[in-house]
Amino acid sequence: MLALTGGFSFLMRVVSNTAIALDGRIATANYDHFALGTKLDRAYMSVLRARADAVLVGGKTFRNWPLPLVPEVEAIEGLRRGGFFDAEVPRLEGRRWINAIVTRTLDLPAAPRFWEDSRVEPVVYSPAAGAVRGLVTGPTEPKRIAADLEQRGVNTLLLECGGDLLSQWLAAGLVDEVYVTVCPLILGGKGAPTLADGAGFGYADAPRMRLLHARVVGDEVYCRYEVLK
Repeated sequence: MLALTGGFSFLMRVVSNTAIALDGRIATANYDHFALGTKLDRAYMSVLRARADAVLVGGKTFRNWPLPLVPEVEAIEGLRRGGFFDAEVPRLEGRRWINAIVTRTLDLPAAPRFWEDSRVEPVVYSPAAGAVRGLVTGPTEPKRIAADLEQRGVNTLLLECGGDLLSQWLAAGLVDEVYVTVCPLILGGKGAPTLADGAGFGYADAPRMRLLHARVVGDEVYCRYEVLK
């Protein structure tokens, strides 16, 4: 078990990837777990994972999907054959990905498929102490986590977290690009989680974006934004 202390460094590139409904929600008000996007969306997620050194989620996301956060080779090859996207990725053979989990409670499932996968290096950030593999104790502010991941050799971090965590990373000024897949449905529901939740932003300090790319495939819209700083 390590303790999270020390200074901060901000050279690491941070991108987020989220599938959203037309109303910006990422799940129902009951937090039912299901895939919003199509198989194509999930295949492109593999491309983004392959280009990253680490993938970060929150405890709730991990409890809903306790599987290795790694790219799927077959999905990437399918994208290449279809020619839908730029699917060029670094060599995958022999690589390992840091799978970072941010959790307050350490209430994490045993999930052998995750913890025993040779492609995964688990790192768990939590203020709680316990017998959890890869546990780093201490405050879980984004700047502290970013500094720790950078010290571990991470050059590109992919955020696949919920709205609370993403809003924290945006507020800290650490997110460089935002990938959003807009899916053709409306979820509604008071209290349903959205792309960015938390305390929210005022108009003056709301993160501004510049659209780098948008592509319509079927009924989905794939958007890539640069976060202006």
